[in-house]
Amino acid sequence: MRLQVSSFATKANQMPLQNPYIGFDKDVRGVKSLWERFNAGLIDTSERRNTYQQLLLSEWQRCTALGVDVAMTVARRLSDDEFRQRTRANQLLLETSVPIIKDVGRFLDEVPGLMILTEHTGCVLHITGDPKVSDRAAARSGIVEGSTWDETSAGTNGMGTALSTRQPVHVYASEHFCEGWQSWTCAAAPIFDVDGRSVLGIIDFTTPETDFRDQALALTVSLANSIQARMTLHRELERSRVVNAFTEAARQYPNDDMLALDHAGRVVMHSPNERCRHIAQNWAAGGFDGAAVRETIDVTAPDSGTRMGTIVLLSSRPTGNERAFDSVSSSPSLVKRFGDFLTCDPDTVRMLNELQRVAAADVSVLITGETGTGKELLARHLHACSPRRAEPYLAINCGAISAELLESTFFGYVRGAFSGADPRGRAGYFESARGGTLFLDEVGELPPAMQASLLRVLEDGSYQRVGSSETLRARCRIVAATHRNLEQLVAQRQFREDLYFRLKVIHKSVKPLRERRSDVPLIVEQFVVAMRRKHGLPAAEITQEAYAALTRYRWPGNAREVRNVVEAAMLCSEGPIDVDCLPPEVLKQPGDSNARGHESELATVPSAGRDYERQLIVGMLRKYRKVNHAARAMGIARSTLYRKFTELEIDPAQFTTGSGE
Repeated sequence: MRLQVSSFATKANQMPLQNPYIGFDKDVRGVKSLWERFNAGLIDTSERRNTYQQLLLSEWQRCTALGVDVAMTVARRLSDDEFRQRTRANQLLLETSVPIIKDVGRFLDEVPGLMILTEHTGCVLHITGDPKVSDRAAARSGIVEGSTWDETSAGTNGMGTALSTRQPVHVYASEHFCEGWQSWTCAAAPIFDVDGRSVLGIIDFTTPETDFRDQALALTVSLANSIQARMTLHRELERSRVVNAFTEAARQYPNDDMLALDHAGRVVMHSPNERCRHIAQNWAAGGFDGAAVRETIDVTAPDSGTRMGTIVLLSSRPTGNERAFDSVSSSPSLVKRFGDFLTCDPDTVRMLNELQRVAAADVSVLITGETGTGKELLARHLHACSPRRAEPYLAINCGAISAELLESTFFGYVRGAFSGADPRGRAGYFESARGGTLFLDEVGELPPAMQASLLRVLEDGSYQRVGSSETLRARCRIVAATHRNLEQLVAQRQFREDLYFRLKVIHKSVKPLRERRSDVPLIVEQFVVAMRRKHGLPAAEITQEAYAALTRYRWPGNAREVRNVVEAAMLCSEGPIDVDCLPPEVLKQPGDSNARGHESELATVPSAGRDYERQLIVGMLRKYRKVNHAARAMGIARSTLYRKFTELEIDPAQFTTGSGE
């Protein structure tokens, strides 16, 4: 039995023919036989096949590599809270699409099918169509609002494959990877945003496989184009409002540099000067010329309050900051932003560019570097840039979990697995991460037994809950980090060599801050903005002398220590931040007789932490003038704060009014 699929979508969108779902005769019996032999492991690689079959085998092999269960019969469904969040986030898509879908639905009353709308991650937002087909789809396959159909979750299917390929597809019967979907035929087309690249969602027409309709593909392409045209009109109206808001903001802040961003964070307008032009050009890539965001103003729809765009006010770089840059480098460097990680160090910029390219690849990444260098910032943004960004990101400190609990924590356990276990059982990190990212911080602290278990998961994706013989499959990506020298641990037989090589498919090392002094002013300015927001402080000016001292210091605690110093200085200062607001160790000159080398500096970290804690408490007392108010602002009990007074030799009477209570 052969069915012909129209090449309408191919011609209309000038798509390549390397897509098994359009432009080929549907060989139903031949594909079913091929699918059965593929899953039985009977495929002969030397056998000659036509292009259609070769492409299908490639698609199924990709689903196998993703860890999709071929025996799946019911789609995964989001929780009610997650679905409500997705619905709110895609309200405009729903409001635009549903009237168009309903209008077309009037002409499909006699057709036993469903019209399905998903958002950009493959979550079904809306279903309309034949009630009998709808009931059957819900009961047999879990095709309901809130179900997820991305390829990582559900393998080859109309919605997920259109999302993955960014092309119209017509997936028929046994072309589906999962046997549970083979009773359906799905024609689907992507809905693009105004940039023509970003996918907003998918429109899909699903019917029973016995009711194959060649024209269904043309229908979904036409519907997607109609929705896209209406969304484009709406976006243009939004853009007009954002431009008007920018013009108004420019009148209110005539001396400030600013950008106007649309709903997706793209620059639509900027202040008419060379600096802002340069920032706008590099905004999408995360790089900008030493600018920090001072303030953001949301532009919202007057009726619904939905955010349509943002006005970004950029802080001016103080003179001291400029000189701090000049003292490090004779020529200005392009600043690279990777999430919350900022740098203008050429080697680190190169490393971040490589990480940006790696983000989309489904490989393990190992990040090494000293404590406080920002390894987790890199891991978090790797996830945000990856196709897994809609799935969970879980960060685990491997050194903070007792050896006895590691296996049950990572792999979960079933009811009655051990004394004191939750009677309902519990999912582990690998299960909870689903198709997201698992960040293993301080992976060098794992004991040998857990290293062996982790290796097994990395090799074939299989694991078992404690107390269970059922084999589960991990679908998450692993990003690991450590401050320890794993090569040295391997040589000392404290870390498995095979696990080391599994983790370091991609290996990136973060330079310590003392080796990238040009980044100090950037990081200081970043934390100044963050502390202003956190504590509701006014704008803080840092003197040239303070910037010079901050840039000279070796920062053994790296960016984490910078944050502590900046926070304490801002809380303790009553005006500009000068050298008097900085801790003593920051003020020591590199050539001082009492200056220490890097090894000695590391030993000062505990005392530096004590100084920071003292400065923070004193700053809070000066700000709130009452012990109970300061304790509440710090989130600790008043008795704890009094104990700290004794430990840190603080006299609260010097900084409070009245009794200090």
